[in-house]
Amino acid sequence: MINIHVQTLLIILVWNSDCQIIPRIEECGLSCSQGIHCKSKPSSGIFNSFCNDAPASLSSMVMKSMKIATVMKCVQGTQCSLHLSVKGTLSLDENIRGLEICSLSLDTQQSQCTNVRFARKKSKMLNGKKVQVQFNCFEVNVAQHIYVTMKTVPNYCEVKLSQEYYVEGGKLDYNIDWARKVISVNVSNFLQDQDYYVRLCHKWFTCEDVGAFAVIKGKESLKSVSLKYSQLLPCLCIEGWLAIPDARRTQLCPFENGKYHTKVLWDDIVYNPATQTLAWKPACPVFVTVNLCRLMKSNNHCEDIQNTSKNSPEKVKYSRVDTHPRLCMK
Repeated sequence: MINIHVQTLLIILVWNSDCQIIPRIEECGLSCSQGIHCKSKPSSGIFNSFCNDAPASLSSMVMKSMKIATVMKCVQGTQCSLHLSVKGTLSLDENIRGLEICSLSLDTQQSQCTNVRFARKKSKMLNGKKVQVQFNCFEVNVAQHIYVTMKTVPNYCEVKLSQEYYVEGGKLDYNIDWARKVISVNVSNFLQDQDYYVRLCHKWFTCEDVGAFAVIKGKESLKSVSLKYSQLLPCLCIEGWLAIPDARRTQLCPFENGKYHTKVLWDDIVYNPATQTLAWKPACPVFVTVNLCRLMKSNNHCEDIQNTSKNSPEKVKYSRVDTHPRLCMK
C-alpha cells in the first residue's frame, strides 16, 4: 500500500481574459472640445509622412494621452459594423494647423487616415489651450491587429503618439450546472452575420482541446451553447473565435486561481509494480518541488528521504521504488 500526499509549492497558472462590453453608436464622426471648431477629411497619409524639425518653442509633450476603443455602429438596431474610436489631447499652438490620425491593419497592411483641422483664427487666440479630439469613423473587423498613429500637421519629428490595438473578438459569459457537469456559454459583441466557434480547452503553452467545439450560427437569435466537462481543473478555459481565417481567440479561464480545483491535480500519481516506478504527471501546468518521505508513527511528520528532491514543471518519476505503507510523496 502506498500512502501519497502531495504539497503544492508554486502554481504557475496565469492567463488573461479581456472581455469588454462594446458601446454602440448611431453615427460616426469627429468631435472636439466645446468651443473648438474643427473639421475632418480623408487623407492618404503620404503628404504628411515626412517629418520636419520642430520649432524650439514647441514642446514634445504638445500631444498626449491617446486612447483607443472599439465601438459598434448599428443601423436600425441590426446591420452592425465595428469602428475604432480614437481620442487624444492636443495643446493648441500657432505652429500646428491640425492633426493626422491613421489606422494601419498589421494583418493586411491597409491604412485609413483622416486630417483634422482647427479654425486658424480661433486656434491662435486659444494658444496653449488643451483640446480633446475624438474620431470614430475607421471601420475595422473583429480580431484585427491595428497600429494607430496621431501626428501634428505639419508633421514635426518626435511629436507623435502611436499604439497597437486588438479589436475585440466577442464577449464570453458562462454559467455552471454542477450536477450535470455542463458549462453554458453565452457570446455577445460579435457581428451577427458571422458564425462563432466555442470550445473547452486545457491551457498549457497552447490551449489543448477538451472534446469537440460548438458552432453558434450568426443568423440564429440564440447566442449560447452548452459544453460538457469531466473535471474542473485550474487550467480549464473557455475559448471563442470568429469563423474566419486567423481570427484572434478570446479566452476566459474562470478556475485559474485554483483555490477549489487543485486537489484533482494530485489524482494522477501512478505506481507500476512491474517496473517499480512511481510517477506523477499533472493535468495542468504546475511547477513543484517533490520529495519522497517516511511518515513517522510518533507525530505523523514525514521525514524527507535523502536525494529524492525533484523540481519539475511537468512529469516527476522515481525508479526502483519499494512499496511500504509509510512511504509518501510530498
